[in-house]
Amino acid sequence: MKEVYKKFVLSLSGAAVVVAGSAIPSYADPSSVTKFAEVVGLGSDTTMDVMDGISTALGTNSDGSLKLASYKAVGSADVVVSADGKAIPRANGSTAGRLLLTVAIGQVGSATVPIALDELGKSRTSAVPTTDQVAGKVHYARSSSGPSGAISNGVLTYVPFAYDNMTYATAPVSKIPSDIPVGTAANTSEVSLMNIYKGNITQVITDSSSGDFIKLAAPSYTPAAGETSNTIKAYIPQAGSGTRAFWISKVGITEGNISNGTTAARDTFNGFSVQEHDGSALVGDPYALVGFSIAQWVAQENGVSPKRTQGAVLRTIGGMQPVTQSGSVYSPNNDWSAIKRTVYNIVPTALANAVDDNPIKRAFVGTESLVCQAKDVIQKYGYALLSYTGTDAIDGLTPGGAATICGNITEANRTNAPSSSTVSLGAPTLNASGTSATVRATVASNGNQGGVVNLYSNFGQDSQALVASGTVAANSTTVDIEIANTGSSTWSKTLTAQFVPTLTGIAVSNSQVDGTTVALKAPTSVTFGAATVAANGLSASFTADLTGSTSGSLKIYNGSTSGTLLKTVSVTSSSVSVTVDQVNGEAVNYKLVGEFVPSDADAFASSTTTGLLDVTLKNSVSSAVVIAASVKRTVVPSAQVTIKDGKATSTVGATGSVIGIVYNSKNVPVAVSSQVKLVAGKATLTFAKIATVGKYTLKVFYGGSVSNPATVITKSFSVVK
Repeated sequence: MKEVYKKFVLSLSGAAVVVAGSAIPSYADPSSVTKFAEVVGLGSDTTMDVMDGISTALGTNSDGSLKLASYKAVGSADVVVSADGKAIPRANGSTAGRLLLTVAIGQVGSATVPIALDELGKSRTSAVPTTDQVAGKVHYARSSSGPSGAISNGVLTYVPFAYDNMTYATAPVSKIPSDIPVGTAANTSEVSLMNIYKGNITQVITDSSSGDFIKLAAPSYTPAAGETSNTIKAYIPQAGSGTRAFWISKVGITEGNISNGTTAARDTFNGFSVQEHDGSALVGDPYALVGFSIAQWVAQENGVSPKRTQGAVLRTIGGMQPVTQSGSVYSPNNDWSAIKRTVYNIVPTALANAVDDNPIKRAFVGTESLVCQAKDVIQKYGYALLSYTGTDAIDGLTPGGAATICGNITEANRTNAPSSSTVSLGAPTLNASGTSATVRATVASNGNQGGVVNLYSNFGQDSQALVASGTVAANSTTVDIEIANTGSSTWSKTLTAQFVPTLTGIAVSNSQVDGTTVALKAPTSVTFGAATVAANGLSASFTADLTGSTSGSLKIYNGSTSGTLLKTVSVTSSSVSVTVDQVNGEAVNYKLVGEFVPSDADAFASSTTTGLLDVTLKNSVSSAVVIAASVKRTVVPSAQVTIKDGKATSTVGATGSVIGIVYNSKNVPVAVSSQVKLVAGKATLTFAKIATVGKYTLKVFYGGSVSNPATVITKSFSVVK
């Protein structure tokens, strides 16, 4: 045999047989000192180790979070990847990782996801996560198989990052020879991998005495004398594995063939599942073979990945060795061409194609991405480098380089059409003034993780305009959006809602194009300037400024528009002068509010002042002074003064003081009384004798009080002999 690169030379009798499940390698999930990763991925067993190596090489962000985390495909049934402590399924295999990602981004609401084998190597029951459980927790998926059925609006993009070679592997004691060709579909009788897996070649014929290999034969072959027939066990990896999908495509069978039992392929041995790139199914079996990643074999044998080869030997195809060896270090044969594949990371298309920078773009997109630049790590784990040149290779947009240029995100790499969402609008609810309205949008999408609802007028036309927006919170299905008319005329629009889900796997949706019609009045406003109180304190004046309309009436209230209406002023311009008086002659403190009522109530809304104008006015006073009409010059003149508050009929006397001055006909003071305090509003003023006969005027001066204005009372009298 040509397997010159065997690491172990064992004989069947001397082999230390390792039973599957009895020696599980040790695996460690990524960890950070303080925080979980910015970008989290699961999936392919093939690339889990190299992506883990890249994660380690990239290190952490300034806040302590890992830049990228790659969680193993083997280990516990689930894994905690976020600070909320809630576990998600440990997806086992490329298909499983992709399915988990489709659920996380809402492309499907739930999926049956194969998870890691149990501690004994047996299959666990698949998990069925829902979008609301895993949304935001999974950001990419590892895949050892490429995109199938590319579509232009695919929400997933397969981003290539390395080459992996494959061949078939056997136990060291195998009777199955090297150099079995892949074969062709047309030739159903040749010894080929295709015919072995299709069941057209099923026997290993050995010498009955020596056990030596004689040939591989079809099921119809009858062993001759001295020959022994041994059944070939053609293994394939577990369901959901990208390697399984790739391998069965190469050997010409389908999942349908496998489920129908029309092939020789099997994915279990001794009751255990065949885990990809794990040699357990081959141990001690001379008649078993399985497809094996050359990169994984190299990484495991070199000790950079947990060892699961279990002594598996890689076989040549077409005389070409799959690996080279220098001392104890193995490397993939760069000239290998027999079975070759590109390996990928699957990411949300919306993030890969985004204009703005984001963690997914930084990590995966283009030849200068973090993953593509980890060339040393990629090669350390046994993979070959893709091309790093080409038109727009830095941006990941090289035409025709879908699977050959690192970081390429062209349309050919997109799969999985988005799931649908819905949005509808309720009838608008107008506010009291009619200048704004609230419209409730109701949405539905996988997982109900929210998003943004934009309201447009003239939707789909050249004049389309954004009117208002609202955010639907996660785990909610409604948002109330306010629409306000800020213009100077009436506003009426037919609105269409567009829902942009938070999750990238869900399509944008629109409400019915005829939408919801909202008609709003033009707003008005009224503001008061500062009040100027008259000198006597009995009235105040101020200016009211109006916007929106210059025709209507301005009503002035005390306290609120449900308070006392003090007066109504006609409005014919944008500025109106207003005077207010006290009522019934009584002191008052007004808290003035204005309400503007436009003449055109259908076009303009009423408005009120936003604040209160504070105005304090004083009492009117009633007063009297009594002095004799004629006073003899030998008599001391006196006068009786009465001053009352408020209403003319009030009996409440004013407080404060009065003083009297007597003037002659030439208006020259001739006598002055003392200042006298009012008692119950009354006072008596006395003056010195006036010797000169003639006509005189008495002026009584009242100085006023907090609530009363000052006043002067005049009375005429004569002085006689």
